Amino acid sequence: MPYPKIFGFLEKLSIDMGGTAGSLGIQDEPTVFTTKDKMIIAPVICYESIYGGYLAKYVRKGAQWIAIITNDGWWGNTPGYRQHFNYARLQAVSLRRSIGRSANTGISGFINQRGDAFQQTPYWHDAVVRQTINKNDKLTFFAQYGDYPGLIASILVLPVIVITFFGKRKNQ
Repeated sequence: MPYPKIFGFLEKLSIDMGGTAGSLGIQDEPTVFTTKDKMIIAPVICYESIYGGYLAKYVRKGAQWIAIITNDGWWGNTPGYRQHFNYARLQAVSLRRSIGRSANTGISGFINQRGDAFQQTPYWHDAVVRQTINKNDKLTFFAQYGDYPGLIASILVLPVIVITFFGKRKNQ
């Protein structure tokens, strides 16, 4: 349901035809999965995978690797599904976590902690792939502290921009 604060009253009018009726739920905090042999996995759905700060929350909760499940069909045959896959490579590097990615129409495959991709499936092809995933429980600076260096750099560059702008205006 878009804009639940505005249109929330309409949820009661939705027709239940089985499956999900109304709005989907959300969590305040991500939840990791723990297997019976104590492996901790971050279960990431679709577009959540592009938000590094969000994935870092999984890692701070102990996630040793990341499983991404996505539907890239809505991209069509555009660069979008390839970019979505490459965002996962970026996350693997910044968090130092291996990733297993399953896309029903896009690119499935595996990404190691250095961002190297293995067994990438072609667009819109059925495939079954298998790979050994290396887990990691060490925290990178980004996983532990977030994007503070980027934030600090953005704040520090502001005076430089202002001084440059006003310096040019003064010289004219």
